[in-house]
Amino acid sequence: MHQGPPSPGFDRVIDEPAQEPQFTPGTRRNDDQARSRHRWWRDPYFVAAVPVGLWAVLVTLRHTWVGDFELHLATVHALARDLWIPKDPLVGAASGSPYYSPYAVLLGAVKAVTGAHPQTVLECAGIVNVALLLFALRRFCRNLGGGPLVAVLALVFTLLLWGLRPTAWSGFLGLYSLSCSMSYPSVMGTALMLLVWDAFLRYRARPEDWCALAAVAVLGTLVVLIHPFTAVNMAIGLVTFALADPKASLRARPARLAVGAAAALTLVLLWPWSDVSSLFGAAGNFDGVHKALITNAVKDGGFAAYGLALIGLPALVTGHRRLLGRELQILFLFAVALVALGAATGSYGLARAIPVIMLPLHLSLASYLGSRIRGWTPPRVAYAAVAFIACCVGLYGESGGLVRAYWGDLSPATLKAWKAAAVTTEYDPVMTGIRPGEVLITDDAVLGRMVNARGAYTVVPAWPYPFVDEAARRRDTATFFAAGTDSQERLAIANRYRVTCVLVGRHRAVLRPAALPGFSPDARLPHRKVVRLCRR
Repeated sequence: MHQGPPSPGFDRVIDEPAQEPQFTPGTRRNDDQARSRHRWWRDPYFVAAVPVGLWAVLVTLRHTWVGDFELHLATVHALARDLWIPKDPLVGAASGSPYYSPYAVLLGAVKAVTGAHPQTVLECAGIVNVALLLFALRRFCRNLGGGPLVAVLALVFTLLLWGLRPTAWSGFLGLYSLSCSMSYPSVMGTALMLLVWDAFLRYRARPEDWCALAAVAVLGTLVVLIHPFTAVNMAIGLVTFALADPKASLRARPARLAVGAAAALTLVLLWPWSDVSSLFGAAGNFDGVHKALITNAVKDGGFAAYGLALIGLPALVTGHRRLLGRELQILFLFAVALVALGAATGSYGLARAIPVIMLPLHLSLASYLGSRIRGWTPPRVAYAAVAFIACCVGLYGESGGLVRAYWGDLSPATLKAWKAAAVTTEYDPVMTGIRPGEVLITDDAVLGRMVNARGAYTVVPAWPYPFVDEAARRRDTATFFAAGTDSQERLAIANRYRVTCVLVGRHRAVLRPAALPGFSPDARLPHRKVVRLCRR
């Protein structure tokens, strides 16, 4: 890699010592290989990763899932019922769905073969996702050099250095966010993205390594199919690594890379369960959902959600002399530009690149503090102390992820404070008896999500879903629950969508006598908060 001149500012302050012998990112030292093969249990990263894995198991055993867990659970239900020609998981109106990725299809097949409950399958997948993410981070950190401590610090910083009020979102790797999303496709997509980057760096260093090129093509295909938002981040990284060292990229024979990219694109287009291009085409429909990410990034200067990561900014700015330093700098700038573009144009989905802004900060800090050096100078010790304090503050900010692993009983107030869900809810009486494949109509989106989580369908999708005529379905639902709708029109709507049950929350007109012929109450909550009507 090209070694630029030392920067005149921060490097003097921290008194950077002489660097250890350099090697090209993507290569491996023989002694490190031997250590990893014969004494892997002594790897400090293994010692750090085991508690994280145990934490993931404890979170799973709590079963207190929130967010989009119910959406992915509905997907597993639908694929388990019909693995080859499944209906969409939310409304059951058509075959296929962009949510039918290789990840979801695999889980549906596991459920169909083993007979395990879909929630059990999805929860176990979350533990596997965390394990794969831990492996992928360790693998990628080898390109930073500096010994095993770099990977340990990278793991700690990735989990803790976000903010005092971190954002829990798919693809965000903070401890709290991961406690909610470990079963999501985004976690597996992120792990595979790191492995794709690692394979590309190996191929860039050794163009004769056909296995690395094949890994880029195959794993890259999986990332695109499993989580297209993460695929955008993966592409940013690949472009960054190609531009950061143009000479090495040219030596890597771009024609071969083009063939690999064409093969990956062909595999994506041949995927039989869904048309991924439909998700990219409908990306604008998800902008409203992602606006909160931009809001968090600009509110209070973004410090509440992301401020602790700025501890790594000095290490990033002065890191061009370290291994992969130039690549991390360019990756950071590309990701910042992409998020800024999204904020300026209203394409808020581009905010999903925020994790790629955070990653170079975390990795640069880990690379600087964890590198093998001849001695700890006072400035370096001071920087390490600041990072330690930031991690302690970050641990408090991410404590919501810790409490989700607590095995004792928690009060409703505590669960609410940490945005965790109870294992059982007050809605269970009206949800019991709902069978997978049934169609329900409801006037409450929360109830709709619970219905989908049980493998049943709703007339109106409970999540943004631009792949069906959502506007017409919302009009019909509003008409169904309106006080002025006559009984025959209401029954016609129920028949049109093959509704088997009605969950009545806010709009009570449908409960009047003869308001819905052929339906009668069969379950209700105390004080008539929610009533379920089903066909007789």
